[in-house]
Amino acid sequence: MRHAGIAETMKPYTGIAPVYDSLLRHVDYQEWYEYILSLMNRYAPGAETILELGCGTGRFGSKFSNAGYTIYGIDRSMEMLRVARTRAFMNFRIFCADITAFHTARKIDFIFSVHDTMNYLVTRSEVMRLLRCVRECMHDDSVFMFDITTEHNIYRNFDGKTSRHVIRNSSVEWSNSYDAKSRLVRSVLRVERDGAAEEEEHLQRIYAVDEMKSMLEAGGLALLGVFGDFSLDPPTEDTIMINFVARRA
Repeated sequence: MRHAGIAETMKPYTGIAPVYDSLLRHVDYQEWYEYILSLMNRYAPGAETILELGCGTGRFGSKFSNAGYTIYGIDRSMEMLRVARTRAFMNFRIFCADITAFHTARKIDFIFSVHDTMNYLVTRSEVMRLLRCVRECMHDDSVFMFDITTEHNIYRNFDGKTSRHVIRNSSVEWSNSYDAKSRLVRSVLRVERDGAAEEEEHLQRIYAVDEMKSMLEAGGLALLGVFGDFSLDPPTEDTIMINFVARRA
């Protein structure tokens, strides 16, 4: 057995998967779902099929499924999908896949990726690979919606901060740092349970709106709107997350 003082290095979203939902219990997923749904109804009215990129533990998938939509969720973390499997009923199906290298057998009406999943793509080439995959699974009326976290959010809530959480039989230490020059956020999560410790590092890149607009255009997608947080207003300097909506150019 590993001693709690010596942590085994794990891939992101491995050790924290069983406690992820409890770790983020402060997140209002219902409000978030209603916002995503409002954008879908605004830009892709009549959408029936939905694809979530980076579905994690399936919180959104179960909500869309319960509302009668057919939704597919993909994620590359098998550990997160094991949790999502407990929610994958009715019209919600999950698959283990890389969001920068996937293919769908049918065209999808509405594709979305939230909770700063896009920030985990730390190079332009990774973002472009995802956009190519997205474009291939779209028809002319399909819509792609995604968000990115902001530098303001990182400075306000994460840079230089460490939080500690006790969840059932586990303890989680979450430390964050931000390098403004490289624009990389480094998060280290240390999970201790049953006398053993696991540690995983998460890297994210902060993107400017103009950078993302440029990549969307290069990826053959036309921008329909850019919004701040859960609104239809443009982002401001105090925005926590920026939402993009696009379709095939």
